Amino acid sequence: MQCLLCNHSADFLGSFQNRNYNRCTNCASVFLDPSDFPTSTKEKERYDKHENTSDNSGYLNFLKPLLDAVLKDQNPENIGLDYGSGPNPVLTSYLQEQSYIVKPYDPFYSNDASLLDTTYDYIICCEVIEHFHNPNLEFTKLRTLLKPDAKLYCKTNLLSDSINFENWWYKNDFTHTFFYSEKTLQFIKVKFGFKELNIFKEYFVFKT
Repeated sequence: MQCLLCNHSADFLGSFQNRNYNRCTNCASVFLDPSDFPTSTKEKERYDKHENTSDNSGYLNFLKPLLDAVLKDQNPENIGLDYGSGPNPVLTSYLQEQSYIVKPYDPFYSNDASLLDTTYDYIICCEVIEHFHNPNLEFTKLRTLLKPDAKLYCKTNLLSDSINFENWWYKNDFTHTFFYSEKTLQFIKVKFGFKELNIFKEYFVFKT
């Protein structure tokens, strides 16, 4: 099996909940075997059940560290993209209410291809990159969408040596297909030509 990000060889990690997982021997990612990927129909059925709305105080608290980072780093004149904005683009709406120019893009709910024909001062991927079926292709796309001195804000749960993958709750969502470690992020930084990578407790940021 080849890694879906770096194309290096990957070892079979194990079968959990009738799904097979592999660990890359190069970039230290873990990924679901493509034969176990959910169909687009099953994916959308799962996303339709998300209760991530502006009325959900728990979800707003979940978003707050990422939103605070964007509000601190960016100004309202900068153009942003909420990539993988979901059925309820709460993050987009919140920033727009603060007079920020942000566009929502989602292959299931806001599939406006013209949004991928321009470049941005910043892109936000909040709980998105773990859903990538082809992270190499997706990060290539994201990199081309960023202007010089732009930022890519990402939020996902990272793997660490202290995590027992078999018991890790984050893998149990069947739409989560690719998992990143800090080593994986360092690989992405070099592979896709980012100048900086800053890892914080709740999120991480690549800078072009």
